[in-house]
Amino acid sequence: MLNEDKYMEFVMSTAEENGKLFIMDSGEGNDCIDPDTGWYIEDLSGWLIDERQHKQFLEARENGNEHKLFGGNYVFAQWKRNEEGKLKIEFNEY
Repeated sequence: MLNEDKYMEFVMSTAEENGKLFIMDSGEGNDCIDPDTGWYIEDLSGWLIDERQHKQFLEARENGNEHKLFGGNYVFAQWKRNEEGKLKIEFNEY
């Protein structure tokens, strides 16, 4: 990935594991420095789309129609800890 933000890479790779792309809209708080990784982490909002919809999403965004055409794909990417205390991302509907 071209992104140098390791936390964003982690969020995006979590989406990719499910055949999706996460396109961030904004930060949503619940932020801190993760003691295990040193990353600045926070909950995020954005679109979780199928990989095959990427071009269509970019065209919609360019035309200002992303909320109209992809509103059903808008999610919160929320960080949590798994049973072992490791960082994980959950995508939850808006």
